[in-house]
Amino acid sequence: MCVEAYTDYPPLGRFAVRDMRQTVAVGVIKSVEKVDKAGKVTKAAAKADMSLKAYELVTFFMLILGMAIAGLLKTLNVQAAYSSNGPNVMYYWGQNSAGGTTTQGTLSSYCQSDQADIILLSFLHIFNVAGLPQINLSNACENTFFPNSQLLSCPAIGLDIKTCQAKGVKILLSLGGAAGAYGFTSDAEGQQFAQTIWDLFGRGSSETRPFGDAVIDGIDLDIEGGSPRGYAAMVTALRSKSANQDFLIGAAPQCPFPDAILGSVINAVGLDYVNVQFYNNYCSALGASFNFDVWDTWAKTQSANKQIKVYLTLPGSPRAAESGYVDMPSLSRLVPLVASRYSSYGGVSVWDASQAWNNNGFHSSLYSLVHGSWSVPAVTTASPSSQLLPSTVPSSGACSSDQACSVPGQYICTPHGAYSFCVHGQWLTAPCPLGTVCIPTVDGASVYCGYGTPGSGCVHGLNASLVALNAQPRPYNLSNTNAQLVVTSFSDNVFEAMIHARRTTLSPFNQTVIIELNVSDQVQFDPSKEVQQKDKTVRVKVNSPDNQTMALVLRLTGSVSSDVFVAPASLRFN
Repeated sequence: MCVEAYTDYPPLGRFAVRDMRQTVAVGVIKSVEKVDKAGKVTKAAAKADMSLKAYELVTFFMLILGMAIAGLLKTLNVQAAYSSNGPNVMYYWGQNSAGGTTTQGTLSSYCQSDQADIILLSFLHIFNVAGLPQINLSNACENTFFPNSQLLSCPAIGLDIKTCQAKGVKILLSLGGAAGAYGFTSDAEGQQFAQTIWDLFGRGSSETRPFGDAVIDGIDLDIEGGSPRGYAAMVTALRSKSANQDFLIGAAPQCPFPDAILGSVINAVGLDYVNVQFYNNYCSALGASFNFDVWDTWAKTQSANKQIKVYLTLPGSPRAAESGYVDMPSLSRLVPLVASRYSSYGGVSVWDASQAWNNNGFHSSLYSLVHGSWSVPAVTTASPSSQLLPSTVPSSGACSSDQACSVPGQYICTPHGAYSFCVHGQWLTAPCPLGTVCIPTVDGASVYCGYGTPGSGCVHGLNASLVALNAQPRPYNLSNTNAQLVVTSFSDNVFEAMIHARRTTLSPFNQTVIIELNVSDQVQFDPSKEVQQKDKTVRVKVNSPDNQTMALVLRLTGSVSSDVFVAPASLRFN
């Protein structure tokens, strides 16, 4: 059993860091030829395979052309600069999640690299609406408080903000994060806090301005927990103060749709962008449940601003998140495809700068990639699992257990909640236990039985010949907490799972949290100091490094004695 309590990270961080693919990986997608009973490849499958290869070839050349253009611009010393139409590269900065004494540079050093268009100062994590708020920027600004307060004075960062802005880089202040105490009890508090933000960081005036006379270019709502109350009122109030000025306002929802905290907020007010967190979630960027199409549809049909930009938000290194890191070869396929298919795409956002800049040139490759993909035209949307396939490949059809399979031992989900496994070249189908449905693992390589919505229809032409569409887990129904358990991987009867928990009240988690799981007879969690299992009851003790935490992410491992992992029947926080 393994529980990671994030002891390697600094005091704060995004839900990703505080602290989810292979079968349908974007990196290498091949068409599986459909074979008839005589053993011959059908014309439709052969045509689909040729079409897919042509599509990939065009995408490859577009990528090479775009990266060549980006490289030329770099040699001509063209500075990074934010564009409202995108694409942009955005970084969270301030938390030094890489954890070393020299892993985080100054704010201005990232702007002067010409490889960032927007930087988000992370975080203003304690609102204290009736008084002065608090900010935490890790080792970038420490222990220099205004008199009789816990508000930091950071004049050097103020100078860096001006340097960045002179180079065309937008500097936003991110509110929230995984650790802290924030939120409002009323719209009036939201409006009051808007004035505080304006006076301390905007064009207002105050004797306690953390960055001196430097003025931020906007705010980012990285609200990991709490209540949605008051945020729409705050955004509206800030909009009224900056009506004739370029003041950006965005939000950072998780990819499960709708977001448990920000869902109603981002529908109610017009934002400039959303940084959708496509990692540490079942809908991560390289799995069978990647749902950029859902967010693209939301942007065009439900958002108050139909021109809003949706950013692909990813970890900057494998250590930056529990799961969902996309390496550069896979990212070199993913970004052009997303950019070409979804017109709401605004660029890539990264957690965080310290991770990306210490990841073997990830930051420079990413900037060239994103700014090279602008030349790929946007087209219509498609379902998540079929988004990489040409239109000539059937996107749905009947799933049956008598179709041939080619990977012995492979598991896939089929419609109506069942799963199939490959035995002697044939798919055999079995039901999940009562009340559960088949859900793809986060890495897309296997399946498990969990509580959620079953997929409908099948997709042909992927590495697996049958994959149910849109199967997704649902949160456990808990008081004051939104919690979800997902299986990130399952192979040879060994599983890795993850629990995501977010407070839905203004009261943070306690520093020590006890989680109890009721599991099936066939599931055995790996024991450790933090994890104990007695029969069907598993008890997990989580010690947070922070006194106040709005979100938790923890990883669990174990084994099963049955064909598939079955999710716990209940989950409780004490």
